[in-house]
Order: sequence, then structure tokens, then C-alpha cells
Amino acid sequence: MAEREVFIDTNVFTGIVTDIQNAAASCELSDSPLGNLKVMEGTEAGRKMNKILMKVYETQGSYKHETADSLPRALLTLRDSMIEQDKILSDSLTVEKIGGKK
Repeated sequence: MAEREVFIDTNVFTGIVTDIQNAAASCELSDSPLGNLKVMEGTEAGRKMNKILMKVYETQGSYKHETADSLPRALLTLRDSMIEQDKILSDSLTVEKIGGKK
């Protein structure tokens, strides 16, 4: 039967999470496209695209919060939980050396 194992390099994992957090925190949409919305109002497709663009700008703050704050916090909590479980399991092991020379 195959064993299920998880291997984690906590330093690499932490670095990846930090990179995600920093990239998300520095992500800012320029609001310059909002000044050109009237150009697209003359067509049905343009009006629909304007609504989509406005929705993107409205949700930008939520996206930034989730990716720069909530996601990294959850991933680091997961990491800490895995480390704690590893410690608990390691501490519960008893190793006995049988035979051999002293």
C-alpha cells in the first residue's frame, strides 16, 4: 500500500507566500482607462465593456485584500499547523536500539 506523505521546506514555502503577498500588495490598476469610457458608449458592445471595466475597478480592493492579506495569512497558518503536527508526531516516537556494539 502506498504511503501518503507531505514534505515541506518551510523556508521555501514562506518565501513563496511572501512573494505572493508582496506582488499582490504592489498591484495597482491605473485609473486612466476610466477617462476614456465615453468613447465606447456608442455601441452595444462598448456599453457592456464599460460595465465590465467598472466592475473590475470596483472589485480591485477586495481582490487586493484577499491576495495580499487573507491568502498569505491562511497559508502561513497552514504551514504553522503542519510544523506543529510534525513536532507532535516526532515527540511521540520512541526509538530503541537493539543489539550492536556500545
